[in-house]
Amino acid sequence: MKGCLYRRRGFQPRSETRNTFSVQTRLEASSTILKRGLTLIEVMLAVVILGIGAGVLLLATARCLSIVVKSQRYSTAQRLIGQVEAEHPLTRAKIEAGIESGTFDDDADYRWEREMTESENENRKGLYAVRTRVSWSDRGRSSFEEVTTWRFIPTEEEE
Repeated sequence: MKGCLYRRRGFQPRSETRNTFSVQTRLEASSTILKRGLTLIEVMLAVVILGIGAGVLLLATARCLSIVVKSQRYSTAQRLIGQVEAEHPLTRAKIEAGIESGTFDDDADYRWEREMTESENENRKGLYAVRTRVSWSDRGRSSFEEVTTWRFIPTEEEE
């Protein structure tokens, strides 16, 4: 009967080589599982790279916001220069060389100054350079926007 037991279908006797093979297979399988994971150095390197990238993005965003604020200040200054021209128009009787200045009621941070100088290079009297400047202070730094226009007011003798 002993011979019959070994001949049954699907039954194979155990051997030492088969057990050794299965242990080696398990070790290889576990080492490939470990190779699929990340080491501590790889994770730390990824965190450092992400941190540098996030820092660069943060600096770029802050710079963009400061440029937007600066642009808004210059745009407001341009609007206020037009407001000075509308509220303090230059008429024939009012033009004379000199400086006038003031502040704005609705924008206390801004000041305006208008300087009128008669041109010395022209043979004709009545040509004035009018420089209108709006200035402001932003975080301790003074900035300004100015427009220079030329006005010709003929004298009464020339008309």
